[in-house]
Amino acid sequence: MAVDHEKEREFERYSVSLNAEVNLADGYSETTVLRDISGGGASFITTHPERYSIGDRVDITIRLPGAGSLHAKVKGAGKVASMKELGEGETTVGLRLDDLLDFDSIIGESE
Repeated sequence: MAVDHEKEREFERYSVSLNAEVNLADGYSETTVLRDISGGGASFITTHPERYSIGDRVDITIRLPGAGSLHAKVKGAGKVASMKELGEGETTVGLRLDDLLDFDSIIGESE
C-alpha cells in the first residue's frame, strides 16, 4: 500500500525558485536554487549528490529578491532528510530545519 507523504506533512509546501547557498560541516559550499519551502523544511537542487548523506548537518542562506537597496536574506540550519534523483545530473536534497529561519539584511550595500 502506497503512503501519501503529502497528507502526513505538518506544514504546507510552497514552490519557489530562490538563490541559496548551502554549507556542510566539512567546509563544502555550493550556490544552488531552492525548489520549495515550508514551515519545517526546504529542498534544493544539487549537481553534486555525492557530497550529501541523510543526516548531514547543513547551514543554508536564502537570498530574497526584489528588495531594492535592502539586500535581504534568511538563514537557517537543519539536517538532510531526503534525496531524490531528478535526472540530467540533478538531485533534490530535502532538509528538515532545526528552527525558524533568521532574517538578515544590509541596507544600501551591494553583496
